[in-house]
Amino acid sequence: MATTLRLSPLVSAAPSLAAPTTQNEPKTTAMETSPTGSLRNCKTMNEVKQLHCHITKTGHGSKPSTVTRLISTCAEMGTSESLEYARKAFDLFLGDQETKGMLFMCNSLIRGYASAGFSDEAILLYVQMAVRGILPDKFTFPFALSACSKVVAFCEGVQLHGALVKMGLEGDAFIDNSLIHFYAECGELDYGRKVFDGMSERNIVSWTSLICGYARRNSPREAVSLFFEMVAEGFESNSVTMVCVISACAKLKDLKLSERVCAYLGESGVKVNTLMVNALVDMYMKCGETDAAKRIFDECVDKNLVLYNTILSNYVRQGLAREALSVLDEMMRQGPRADRVTLLSAISACAQLGDSLSGKCCHGYVIRNGLEGWDAICNAMIDMYMKCGKQEMACRIFDNMLNRTVVSWNSVIAGFVRSGAVKSAWQMFNEMPTSDLVSWNTMIGALVQESMFEEAIELFRVMQAEGIKGDRVTMVEVASSCGYLGALDLAKWTHAYIEKNKIDCDMRLGTALVDMFARCGDPQSAMKVFDKMRRRDVSTWTAAIGAMAMEGNGERALELFDEMIRQGVKPDEVVFVALLTACSHVGFVEQGWNIFRSMKSVHGISPHIVHYGCMVDLLGRAGLLEEAVDLVKSMPMDPNDVIWGTLLAACRTHKNVKIASYAAEQMSTLSTQRTGIHVLLSNIYASAGKWDDVAKVRLHLKEKGVHKVPGSSSIEVNGMIHEFTSGGDTNTEKSQTASMLQEINFRLREAGHVPDLDNVLLDVDDKEKEYLLSRHSEKLAIAFGLIGTGQRVPIRVVKNLRMCSDCHFFAKFVSKIYNREITVRDNNRFHFFRQGLCSCGDYW
Repeated sequence: MATTLRLSPLVSAAPSLAAPTTQNEPKTTAMETSPTGSLRNCKTMNEVKQLHCHITKTGHGSKPSTVTRLISTCAEMGTSESLEYARKAFDLFLGDQETKGMLFMCNSLIRGYASAGFSDEAILLYVQMAVRGILPDKFTFPFALSACSKVVAFCEGVQLHGALVKMGLEGDAFIDNSLIHFYAECGELDYGRKVFDGMSERNIVSWTSLICGYARRNSPREAVSLFFEMVAEGFESNSVTMVCVISACAKLKDLKLSERVCAYLGESGVKVNTLMVNALVDMYMKCGETDAAKRIFDECVDKNLVLYNTILSNYVRQGLAREALSVLDEMMRQGPRADRVTLLSAISACAQLGDSLSGKCCHGYVIRNGLEGWDAICNAMIDMYMKCGKQEMACRIFDNMLNRTVVSWNSVIAGFVRSGAVKSAWQMFNEMPTSDLVSWNTMIGALVQESMFEEAIELFRVMQAEGIKGDRVTMVEVASSCGYLGALDLAKWTHAYIEKNKIDCDMRLGTALVDMFARCGDPQSAMKVFDKMRRRDVSTWTAAIGAMAMEGNGERALELFDEMIRQGVKPDEVVFVALLTACSHVGFVEQGWNIFRSMKSVHGISPHIVHYGCMVDLLGRAGLLEEAVDLVKSMPMDPNDVIWGTLLAACRTHKNVKIASYAAEQMSTLSTQRTGIHVLLSNIYASAGKWDDVAKVRLHLKEKGVHKVPGSSSIEVNGMIHEFTSGGDTNTEKSQTASMLQEINFRLREAGHVPDLDNVLLDVDDKEKEYLLSRHSEKLAIAFGLIGTGQRVPIRVVKNLRMCSDCHFFAKFVSKIYNREITVRDNNRFHFFRQGLCSCGDYW
């Protein structure tokens, strides 16, 4: 269909061969008419050669009229053999004669070359004409411009334009239409529009050439607008015009505009042909009106292969795989024979459904009809078998492929990643002879999926070293990795890379950047990105609200939610988690209750167990433990280990052993394997001095072979991430870090600080407790940051556990004495320490 649409305006614009004959062809005598005229009746080159031989024997072979008719006949045949024969005849005649009377021969040859697709030869012949001094006429230029259009020879076409202007031919309708078509094919529609606007008289070909140019060159709105302008000026469209306009509507996916065009079609009386039916089906499918498209499809009595392929591909594109297979079944029973395009859609539909049985049927059809030699078919089958969980079959197809393209490798790698076999995907990636951006994005995404964030960043660095520029997909994964690592310097570099390389920051990437900066402890940068975003969905608003929650800015979080509602964005379950978390971090109990109750009453969202968990956390932090227990008891679903774990954490903060014991008793009925909950219960007993109970819990963990996760903290210094574990190691004692730690502890004691030994939950003496407390991982990381960074450079630490009260005081003290901004991200929130104060207000 595309080929037909591309050629139609040009064919209409070009004059018929008969048109120039009376003006340029030399006159013949009556005696010459018979032999040369019979050349027109020749159907094959053998007939032409035999007749030409006969004419030559009669002495008429070298006459201009004979050569002219011979070249014209061969040019109309349009085969490589006929054009070669015509060119030889032309060259022989050119060597013996003057240039006078040769224009028609040149025009015939140029037209023949252009029509047969030998555009370079057509352009070269025009150049030779100019060199020989053969002056072109108004018939030469449409043929030569046609050749330039087909090979997008823009410079040559512009020179032709200049030549015809000098000859005063720019007012000719045939030539102007050819110029419009030429500029449209070269993508220079502004030039085409100038020619169009300068025409004194336009015909339907003029309008159609420009409309089709706009439609094909990603300017569909201009195409439709020009169409209605044409209608307003009283021109009646033809089938070619309508196909172009309908195709433009399909690209716009604008149903109202499409219906206006269809209303005109119904009123105009234009005969609907198969091409138009195909365009209408495609338009309605792309506009989401699948029922209307199917109705037109069903009403068509002359369904061809293109029409079947159009509806099949659109069904697959919209995820309507079952409907696609239903149409395929009809086609197999009573329609045209399926081709490779059909099979691509069918195999993709099987992949969407995970239907390996139907996929095998398609595979069988491919083999029976010899289609397995097409790379796209094999790649589609690899993807299908991978999505159906048939990795062995997918690998067998891959191994048997004679020509494995990058897409083939990518299909196998993506299949392994999808099934969680990252090691196999990595091996395939390393074996690839050549890779493309999709290959790298797939592997980086796989590493992020497996929480291998440092490895993902390192692979991105290798990708840069290979000279491959990232795109939006790459940067979403890189931003995600930076966020989870809490590496702010790397996050800033990522943002700068996106801006430097002018990567389109769409809604998904913008949301990823907001979340990245929020997780890296830079809510100001997160909000800058958020404020610049033109389009925001609920995920974007959620990321911004989450940034404020992490900062402890509950008021701003609530303001953002209100603004989101005012802008008409419908909230989902996730945004309420962020809101309730924000309330929990600042102790907004009343506001939290109001939000929780409004979920069902105002927004029609039934609270999930995660929302109940947020409320238990909110009430527990505020010390309302009895109220938290009542809420747990009123839940419409059974509490899980997270709910009881949250309640236990609150019990530890407020030293409530009674409710902790109740929570522990309820948890004993659950088959939870979460180590943290048992450790938390052990710590509660330790805080109360119930060492026998501590021993029982720890013995239970030991019997299960479970070990407590040690506290660890990481800090990024000069682009390198350094990790510290609570207790340190023997070498740490001799390091500069240990010396700095001793200096800080000395200053703390001089300031009158008494270590909070309640944070050491071991049955040892106070001296040992004080030593263990001084070796907490965040203290080691902060000390290392002081000696590893310049003065006034912020220190950022990421900790895997909750920050204890003594370390919290330690960080506040260091921020004031050493005039440093310190950021600590624990497993629950961010703490921003400045001049002896923390953003959490000592509420965490």
